Amino acid sequence: MPAHRRVVLVISVLAALLLAGCAKTSQEKEPTVRIGPAVHYTSPNGDRFVARYGSLSDKSLSFVKVQMPDGREFTLPQVMSGSGVRYTDERELVWWTHQGTVLVETRDAEGNWVTKYPELREIQE
Repeated sequence: MPAHRRVVLVISVLAALLLAGCAKTSQEKEPTVRIGPAVHYTSPNGDRFVARYGSLSDKSLSFVKVQMPDGREFTLPQVMSGSGVRYTDERELVWWTHQGTVLVETRDAEGNWVTKYPELREIQE
């Protein structure tokens, strides 16, 4: 086989492989949001919270949607944690689950994190 035909053959094979790879990429779906059922929590003083845990279908992001006792709602991404599962927007709220309880931290007037609710427990509705 002449050299120029071999070059054309190699280019054709490479083009076919490249197109096959592109076809696969174009068929990949965008991630969808998966969110679980409402989980209800109470504090020792009776304040009630509702949390819904979710993630993207490709597992690239996990989050929690929290409804506070005063009605405010937060959607917090999961962040690194040495223990338990920690969610925070790094501005206003930390929602930290660990061994069956939740710790809630907020910022004080000086901007420091303070524990507002040290031990929320899940309740059955």
